[in-house]
Amino acid sequence: MPDAARGPRGSRAARTRLPVSVVLLAVIGACATILPFVGLGTRVAWTRLPALLASEQARLALGLSLRTCLLATAVSVVLGVPLAIVLAHQWPGVRVARVLAVLPMAMPPVVAGTALLATLGKRGLLGPLLEQVGIQVSFTTAAVVIAQVFVSMPYLVVTLEAALRSRDTRPETIARTLGAGPATVLARITLPLAAPALARGAALALGRSLGEFGATIAFAGSRAGVTRTVPLAVYLEREHDTPTALALAVVLIAASFLVVGATGVRWDLLVRRLRARPSGSTAPGPAGSSAHTVSAPDDDPAGPLPPLPGAPSTRGRAVHLCFTASGRDVAVDLRIPAGRTLALIGPNGSGKSTVCAVIAGLLDAVGGEVRLGERVVDGPAGFVPAGQREVALLAQAPGVFAHMSVLDNVAFGPRCRGASRAAARQLARAELAAVGAAHLAERRGEELSGGQAARVALARALATRPAVLVLDEPTAAVDVAARQELRTLVASRAAHDGLTVLLVTHDVAEVAALADDVAVLDRGRVVETGPAARVLAAPTSTFTARLTGTTLLRGTLAGSPDRPRLRLEGGAEVVAAPLENAVERAGFQPGRSASALLPPEAVAVYARWPTDEISRIPGGSPRNALAATVREVGGNGGLVGVVLELGDGQLLRALLTAAAVAELGLRPGRPVTAVIKAAQVRITPRGSERTQGLPRATAAR
Repeated sequence: MPDAARGPRGSRAARTRLPVSVVLLAVIGACATILPFVGLGTRVAWTRLPALLASEQARLALGLSLRTCLLATAVSVVLGVPLAIVLAHQWPGVRVARVLAVLPMAMPPVVAGTALLATLGKRGLLGPLLEQVGIQVSFTTAAVVIAQVFVSMPYLVVTLEAALRSRDTRPETIARTLGAGPATVLARITLPLAAPALARGAALALGRSLGEFGATIAFAGSRAGVTRTVPLAVYLEREHDTPTALALAVVLIAASFLVVGATGVRWDLLVRRLRARPSGSTAPGPAGSSAHTVSAPDDDPAGPLPPLPGAPSTRGRAVHLCFTASGRDVAVDLRIPAGRTLALIGPNGSGKSTVCAVIAGLLDAVGGEVRLGERVVDGPAGFVPAGQREVALLAQAPGVFAHMSVLDNVAFGPRCRGASRAAARQLARAELAAVGAAHLAERRGEELSGGQAARVALARALATRPAVLVLDEPTAAVDVAARQELRTLVASRAAHDGLTVLLVTHDVAEVAALADDVAVLDRGRVVETGPAARVLAAPTSTFTARLTGTTLLRGTLAGSPDRPRLRLEGGAEVVAAPLENAVERAGFQPGRSASALLPPEAVAVYARWPTDEISRIPGGSPRNALAATVREVGGNGGLVGVVLELGDGQLLRALLTAAAVAELGLRPGRPVTAVIKAAQVRITPRGSERTQGLPRATAAR
């Protein structure tokens, strides 16, 4: 067969070879497991199997085992699920409690039966008390169920507890911000998402109950029709009625095979495939289809949205946030006027997500308060939980509930806030239409692409009728086209509803498109603030300059307003364009701290002259020549970005063609000369009037 015609199994390149020793040991292990079943099969009278199982002893044992196993499994679920939930949390002594909860798994069954007898038997710890009220447990059918629960429930607990402890808690956090209480989060989010683990645990508990022998015979004895289950019948019948014992053993093996096999079945997928899709619904497209293939909706395609019980009469609220999180090294005092959008930007780890969590009610405002309008939602006087603050949080991960339909996802918040099912669904359909996702209503959350999930998450947040919308990089995980559509949706809805918006982003295009004001957070402190247009055009922080592609040099003023210069720490000077701002000209003071701003296209790079006389500048208009060393060379669209390090450690950015980089031999460590046009250098005194009359955002003192 030609190589091109080979399938994956025939591909030599894709074949993974295992060591011969591993394969040999695996074969021996498989034989050790399978051969006993083969040996048993050779002894079974297969032709007489129906007649043997129809005998009275077999029928009594099978019926009793079926009843007690189902009852024991039900009790294990009722008691084991809460126990697993408690053990999945962290609290003092939980490690010891986990060991005790699963101890019966490692305990010999006869020891377990003896322990039960010592506790619930006639002469046990609780036996006399039970007899006084007319209850006898030992040597009854109830004793069989108790023995089975004692040895089987740990299988359910350990399986579910492990899944809960390793679960992704973000869906639960999102549910809290939508207004769900603890019981709702547990019933509608936690347990449904852990359903596969719960099903595996229940199946394992059922299988263990079915095969229980030692604890049962020690605690319940062996009474035909009362306590003699199938394992006991197999043990007792093997001496004088071997064919019946072997027939019952076959039944146990078959039942165990089915139970264990059921633990590997994705029941959720099976049910979904069998479920008929409602007529008229749109069949789901490929999981990877992009949301941006859908045309943007009209401004108000569904008409006025239905009211939500308890919704505020006016939408936007002014925000005042003041707190100190010493553990996270964040101290912020931030104000956002009602109806305005503030972009909070800064490097990773600067505390932006902490600010979002404090506003949303997911973290305490330690040492301060959070005020929405005139309402204090976090402070010494009290705390309003997440979901009850009129604040909607949209995080980087959309967090669409995978086990729910899109319609139920969006209706979740209104339902948690008291809306009827019909009203919540009406509101959900209107919000989905408003974001261009009405056709996704019947799909499940896990069937959505990244862009589709982002739209649904936005609709779900807006369905709670928030006064404040907190956006923690909601477009970071979607493609460029979907990102642009989401910006348009957010901008139009925020303007239409008059929402107050806090936007966390690293995308300068989002800042320019959405933000009225900007606050820059660095190392947990606000280092720059002002109207978005002014901050983007003339940044005073290193991060903002890097975000906008602008070089920011710091130094002290020299010269005059008509010929200003910035003296760097190493002694070099940068000549700038004359000052045009009347306030800056009047306040010009040589020796005062200042910054020089220059775009990367203002920087030309020359190979270092052999004489190293940096002051020698080739004839032309540039007025500045600075000694520098190449620090980084990287792509930037069609041009190559070159980062230069000056003598005092400050960085200078230039954009060059790839041919120029190759011709000059630019690589990290190469000494060069940076030549800068003075006309493109703007000097701004630090500590100017930038923050006067603007939304306040300062570091808390």
